[in-house]
Amino acid sequence: MSAGVMFLLFFLLMIIGIPIAFSLGLCSMAYILANGMTLSMIAQKMTTSLESFVYVALPLFILAGDIMNTGGITLRLVNVSKAFVGRFKGGLAYVNVLASMLFGGIQGLASADTVAIGGLMIPAMRREGYEEGFSCAITVASSCIGSIIPPSFLFICFGAATAVSIGDIFMAGIFPGILLGMAQMAYVFYLGFSKRHRGKIPEGEHLTLRQALRYIWQGLPCVVLPIIIIGGICTGIVTTTESAVLAVVYAIVYCLVVRELTLKEIAKIMFESVQTVGSCMIILCTCSLFGYILTAEKIPQKVIAILLSITDNYVILILIITLFLLLVGTFMDATPATLILAPILLPVLTDLGMEPVHVAVYTCFALVIGLITPPVGSCLYLASGISGLSIEKISKAVLPLILVNTVVLLLVAYVPFLTTWIPSLIG
Repeated sequence: MSAGVMFLLFFLLMIIGIPIAFSLGLCSMAYILANGMTLSMIAQKMTTSLESFVYVALPLFILAGDIMNTGGITLRLVNVSKAFVGRFKGGLAYVNVLASMLFGGIQGLASADTVAIGGLMIPAMRREGYEEGFSCAITVASSCIGSIIPPSFLFICFGAATAVSIGDIFMAGIFPGILLGMAQMAYVFYLGFSKRHRGKIPEGEHLTLRQALRYIWQGLPCVVLPIIIIGGICTGIVTTTESAVLAVVYAIVYCLVVRELTLKEIAKIMFESVQTVGSCMIILCTCSLFGYILTAEKIPQKVIAILLSITDNYVILILIITLFLLLVGTFMDATPATLILAPILLPVLTDLGMEPVHVAVYTCFALVIGLITPPVGSCLYLASGISGLSIEKISKAVLPLILVNTVVLLLVAYVPFLTTWIPSLIG
């Protein structure tokens, strides 16, 4: 069996509804059996792939985010955002984006951002007179920021799959994440002051100075957590995994001190996080086996040869790869897509002159846009469940914001400085 047949089998299994983790495992097993390889290799490759110390950070960051979110932290972050940008025209839309930027520094999952921020902001924006479609659209579009600003779940997956420093990828994602948030705010600004759309954007809420200061004071401990994570890694005081441990300890202590959660509730959150982590680990195992086969078949070298046979123009090559990643993101979740494509694209793009951290941020950025792209974007379905609005209406409303996100993606792709600047400062 060739790698091409294995890919075909993988897509067929997905089409008939087999979960991605099992589709990867079954097509990899078929390849091993068809080529006379020993079955013990399956268990060996799947288990040894999880021996990396880096993978300890995955469940810990998920747990820290779940504790902070369940403990009422999301509301505090929204209130902090209101204190800074809530008074402007379209204030709640700005708050939605800024809250996603702050929440992204805690959780690192776009889907979690959609649920946490959307559960508060979509009903609030509806009450203030925003169009339902726009409320959902700005929520799902800004949730992409959560997967770009560190700590990002996808960045950890990319680093673990390719041995690129996760700390460096975290640093490389800071500026693109902020740039994406600013671009979405610029779009809200345009809507608020354009003759065609300004009637659809309500005025902001004017808080008193005392109220604003109270919101900031209450939310300040929540904002400290991203500083602990990013600051600890930047200064070299802690590794990525150690920063995840600090995040969990801080989240538990904080929620207990402010009496947002009890020990019994924290135990329940831990159990729910284990279920999330378990599903992720199955994907990691099968992706590792799949990736081993791709490497053995020299797929990265073949991809390079195919691309160079089309054109040797850097601008066109990056555009082709970008369109491919956006297409993959429309039908495959970002996590397995990252684990499958990272080992393939890293040598391809580094041969084109990209730095490894640049490749990581660019690849994850492109794939996460797929989470808000119809017809399969998972964040669209989450927003639909929260708002009761149909997928079709949300998809139509989110199209301009997909364009905004894609423009920022292309800037990241073609301007290496945006990703390499901060890592180069830290050294």
